[in-house]
Amino acid sequence: MSEKMERPIRPLRQTYYRDGTKYHKERLECMKIVAEYMDDDTLVEIGDKIINANNVFVAALGRSRLNIMAFATRLCQMGISAHVVGDNSTPSIHRGDLFIIGSSSGRTSSLVEFAKKAKAVDADIVLFTEAEQSPIGDLSNLVYHFTADQSRLPDGLGWYSEYAINLCYECLVMYIMKKLGISKEKMEDELANLY
Repeated sequence: MSEKMERPIRPLRQTYYRDGTKYHKERLECMKIVAEYMDDDTLVEIGDKIINANNVFVAALGRSRLNIMAFATRLCQMGISAHVVGDNSTPSIHRGDLFIIGSSSGRTSSLVEFAKKAKAVDADIVLFTEAEQSPIGDLSNLVYHFTADQSRLPDGLGWYSEYAINLCYECLVMYIMKKLGISKEKMEDELANLY
């Protein structure tokens, strides 16, 4: 069995692409392009739906699930009753509740089924997606559609959709904090302390 050859690790500040560009610069430029296409009016509408909902439910799969779980945590820190679909402590959804779904395609089969169940009880549904048309979009009361000039993005929008969704969630948190008069200190008081 051959021994694994160790490679020297250079500090990040000395790490470059072959053409001399630093790793973060291209990503930052692409994030700026995606940010140009943010729809603040729709985000405000979503923020108001969150504030007025009895309960907020969130669902996504894969990496999008990690992002939306973190968003639900921030909502809880603001005193909003927020639940991640699939957790043991998640209650049933009813009319007056809001269901937020993150799905790039808008057609993930399990999320489509969740949306149908939410629609059946007359809960509001909000979808964050790249898809212009989709089964979940058809069931939704409001769709936030990610878009950008893909000719300016070297890898296409899909590669950057996580940046866009995280920015949306951060904007929603900021909007809700301001609208409800919640301070940063209040948010910090609600951080988990059982560890």
